[in-house]
Amino acid sequence: MIEKPPHQPGAVGDLASIISWSWIVALSLLGGLAAFVRKMRANHVRVWNFTELIGEIVISGLAGLVIAHLCQWREFPMSLTYALTGIGAHMGSRALFKLEAILDSKFPASKGDDNAA
Repeated sequence: MIEKPPHQPGAVGDLASIISWSWIVALSLLGGLAAFVRKMRANHVRVWNFTELIGEIVISGLAGLVIAHLCQWREFPMSLTYALTGIGAHMGSRALFKLEAILDSKFPASKGDDNAA
């Protein structure tokens, strides 16, 4: 007799999972907005530069989702996942560059590889 596999926490249809991931996406997008406001106050961007705002939000959203998936993979508590997601989303592209540096140190490319596009 075939047994039913155990219930996976965080299944797509699970209401708690939907709420958690909605909160993670919201934190990621707010991180992008906060990064834009910080740059605006430091006079690094123009006040009504819409494309800069959208760019910050998209990059922060990506960084936040990557960090949230890494936290879920390492089975961190959700409160820590939310905190790290917010921090990573606020860091935006800097968080992605840090992650790239970590992966480059863990998995160095051989000397013959040319990863220039």
